[in-house]
Amino acid sequence: MLKMGFSPQWVKLIMGCISTVTYRVKVNGVLTKEIQPTRGLRQGDPLSPYLFLLCAEGFSSMLNVAEEAERLQGITICANAPSITHLLFVDDALLLLKTNQENATYLQYVLQVYEACSGQTISKDKSSVLFSKNTCQIV
Repeated sequence: MLKMGFSPQWVKLIMGCISTVTYRVKVNGVLTKEIQPTRGLRQGDPLSPYLFLLCAEGFSSMLNVAEEAERLQGITICANAPSITHLLFVDDALLLLKTNQENATYLQYVLQVYEACSGQTISKDKSSVLFSKNTCQIV
């Protein structure tokens, strides 16, 4: 949030909301001792959707800036159409890039920066890469 221009006071307030929470679970009608989460924001937290939108906006901005700086090349659907580098759906991202080494290398860099800044980890087990049937294979 600091990198997106939010004031330190705002960031401190939000971090206080997500880092001071404790949970108790009812098991067989009896409440357990307090549990203090150690991994930050969790799904189901009332702030989760809003903070996720902030992260998604940061990621989207990183991709847009990379394309404007000609570090990434998106795809176009016809000759005079604007290029598209990404589409975001709830908590999924579809990245649409021309197939070349430069795009692959810079995308890895963007993803590493995003992980470092957001604290989120990209699940490579849940990710996939698809290529057009017209993509040349390098032997």
